[in-house]
Amino acid sequence: MKKLIRRLEYKAFSSIKLPQITCSDEEIDVVLPIIKKDLTILPLCFEGIRTCVVDPIRDIYIVAPEEKEIVDFCKEHNAIFVNEKDVLRISPKDISLIIKDEKGNIMDRSGWLFQQLLKLSAKIGTCNNYLSIDADHILIVPHTFISNDNLPVFYMSSECHDAYYRNIKELIGLSKLSSLSYVAHKMIFNKTNLKELHKCIEENTRKNWIEAIIDSYDRKEGAGFSEFELYGNFVHNKILRPWKQRALTYKSLDTYGSLKKKYCKKYNSITFSAYNKG
Repeated sequence: MKKLIRRLEYKAFSSIKLPQITCSDEEIDVVLPIIKKDLTILPLCFEGIRTCVVDPIRDIYIVAPEEKEIVDFCKEHNAIFVNEKDVLRISPKDISLIIKDEKGNIMDRSGWLFQQLLKLSAKIGTCNNYLSIDADHILIVPHTFISNDNLPVFYMSSECHDAYYRNIKELIGLSKLSSLSYVAHKMIFNKTNLKELHKCIEENTRKNWIEAIIDSYDRKEGAGFSEFELYGNFVHNKILRPWKQRALTYKSLDTYGSLKKKYCKKYNSITFSAYNKG
């Protein structure tokens, strides 16, 4: 019932005619934590960023293991490579997050959580604001992320996952949450806000923010934490917009121009998730 209500709320929100947002002239960075398998869709993601991010972009950072294919991609696409081990001085092996869900499935979620910690680090890039976007997510219409009155623009979905909300309450004591979800494959982060979030987590849990997030992860949940859900609910002043996204299988892969032409009239973005190869 809760998921149905969420979908209905999203449908109502996405049908509202909202005013156009005037973009700030402040530069942002783009930060993409990836692994080698992401290189399949990443060129399309890059085209979406360079074509559809309205905000002026200073630099694009690829945060990843130091592997030749990834470093070569950065050189070819004029991106800055950052060794993922240098950001937080830990690696996925240090997290060692092995979960067993209610169906008995055993999964290693260390790398998945590690990428989220990288996004929350506030240690990448030279701009105070940086956009993080999933490597399989492709923007196909113009997106603004900072308004001219310096408010972040967050894109909302109908995602509904109770484990995320329990986790938020444990980390920062917040139980009154948004009626829609901030899990939309992209988020504009502000380093000042992130440092305040780190402080809030540490004061509430009496632990380092990284340790607190790792410890708070429900080991019975395949997805027990969301950086986007946590940060979006933490930030008070913001502009909200529907994400209007379409999930596609790999059978639909095409050139960026063809995908944009086919889907841009109805959707703002498309996603080729690895679990949805078809």
